[in-house]
Amino acid sequence: MQQPFELNLEHATPRPWLKTYHAARKQRTVDVVRATVDQLVREGRAVTIEAICRLSVEFDPQGKGVRKAGILGNEVAYAYYREHSLSYQMAHRRKHPLAKGKQRTASSVSIDPNRDISRVRSRYLSRTKVDLVERLLMVEQAYAECQQQLARLQFALVDLQHEAKKR
Repeated sequence: MQQPFELNLEHATPRPWLKTYHAARKQRTVDVVRATVDQLVREGRAVTIEAICRLSVEFDPQGKGVRKAGILGNEVAYAYYREHSLSYQMAHRRKHPLAKGKQRTASSVSIDPNRDISRVRSRYLSRTKVDLVERLLMVEQAYAECQQQLARLQFALVDLQHEAKKR
């Protein structure tokens, strides 16, 4: 049988020295990540978390470098990585297409009837559910507009036929 849990109030009290220690560690991570990212950018190399972890040992005064969890857990260091990482930005654009800035309207939908269906299928399978819903709504809107235009043209054709019979 397990012993009942007892709250140890001695450890629950705030330790101001611990806050100072954690702040210093966070700042060390930020400094090392900034120096490493800047070096990767200067050399024209890809800025990835793995590259930062490998190269960070050279820029760390303690010689330990930083780990992936250290970058991901530090808001400032992670933001600096995201700002300079092309691979992160490309993945972010793929996941969030609204960030691209290119919005299509229902009237701009053009579909080639001779397109490669297997390529279209694979492209759709790689998209998110939100992207697919947006695409479906856009295509439905374009279809509704085409149906309205067809009805207007049919009525105009009937009117023209009646006019021609009267003459």
